[in-house]
Amino acid sequence: MRKLLLSGVAGLILAAPALSSAAEPPSPAALWHDIQVLQKSHALMLESKPYQPGSRTVDVYTTDLANSAENDAVRKAGSIEKVKRYPSGALVVKENYNANRKLTGVTAMLKLDGYDKADRNWVMAAYKPNGQVVSYGKVQACISCHTMVTQQDFVFAPPPKQLLPVSVWKAFFPKQQIAPQYAQLLKQHPEAIVK
Repeated sequence: MRKLLLSGVAGLILAAPALSSAAEPPSPAALWHDIQVLQKSHALMLESKPYQPGSRTVDVYTTDLANSAENDAVRKAGSIEKVKRYPSGALVVKENYNANRKLTGVTAMLKLDGYDKADRNWVMAAYKPNGQVVSYGKVQACISCHTMVTQQDFVFAPPPKQLLPVSVWKAFFPKQQIAPQYAQLLKQHPEAIVK
């Protein structure tokens, strides 16, 4: 009887589905819906402003949006630079605009506990203006740049508070031109260049 019971338990253990330690991100369409909610409500990220200087000639202007979880963390810490960890569900969105203020793309970061511990559990996403997915998930190009501000949980403060050094900028965007206004900010605010 005991042998039968043990073999039954072993069978149950083998038949049980494997538990995944990684959290499943929302679908790209579901995240796009959340982004659109922020866009429609003009939910600016604290310390940001509409049409602030972008770094590339293809995104001369940017606007940072955020949900209440992200903004509440910034309020509680006192600034973006002082946030050590954002809560699960925090969403940061960057709208990219050309020189005519036409939307050219949207990037986003969604904090999701258990998703990617090695990279602070951020789901990275990039979309065309119509919501078509450009990249989604563990996007190494995004992660590599955002690790420059690991101490503030991968979230850059808007310009001119934090600026990418020219050498790093060129490494990430080798085929693009730096926006003249961004180059001017680098000259005017050398103290804001991320080390």
